[in-house]
Amino acid sequence: MSTRISDEYQNQLRYLINRYIFDTCYAPQCEELATLSNTSVEEVELGLKALADNHALVLHPNSVSIWVAHPFALFPTLFWVKTKDKQWWGNCAWCSFGIAQLTNEDTDIFTKLDGHIESLTIHVRDNKIVETDYVVHMPLPVNKLWDNVIYTCANILIFKTENDIDQWCKHHNKPKGVALSVEQLWSLSKLWYGNYLDPNFKRKSKQLAESIFTQVGLIGDFWKF
Repeated sequence: MSTRISDEYQNQLRYLINRYIFDTCYAPQCEELATLSNTSVEEVELGLKALADNHALVLHPNSVSIWVAHPFALFPTLFWVKTKDKQWWGNCAWCSFGIAQLTNEDTDIFTKLDGHIESLTIHVRDNKIVETDYVVHMPLPVNKLWDNVIYTCANILIFKTENDIDQWCKHHNKPKGVALSVEQLWSLSKLWYGNYLDPNFKRKSKQLAESIFTQVGLIGDFWKF
């Protein structure tokens, strides 16, 4: 394999990571990925670095260990996603809904309203959100999401009302982004993460990503790369 890591290999590696974390609930090591991909550890390390450079995952600083492979977080967060026999950390509301889309079974999402004190459980039953009277704050336009993606995800939270988002932004001196209904985020999560366990997984182009936003009614400059 040349120094330039092909898109095909990056997609294969990303699928294997998705599948591994979904099945085991933790991240694979380079040696395991080398075995699964029938390549060398060196090739896996180059592939992981390429994926990180292309904003397809996040590695720990000065390391090839996986920190984040959206929708999965490999560290404690405000979101805990649980099925009958599996459980994962989600990076944010969007990612947690994405994990729930992948389970194809009843799933519970545990979090804190507005990241503060009050606990909230979102139940997914028969592939539908039960608690629909909530909103989600998308804090930054999509062309800024990867400026600091850990920070971005930490701020994609669930609120009771849009007024609560306004008060939260005022209290924490943060600019307001856009409010989505949980049903809208659920639809977005299905289109965004629905193919992550497909062996033919391919990373999205900016054009495809923007078309997905449009399909769920998210239009305007905020949703353009």
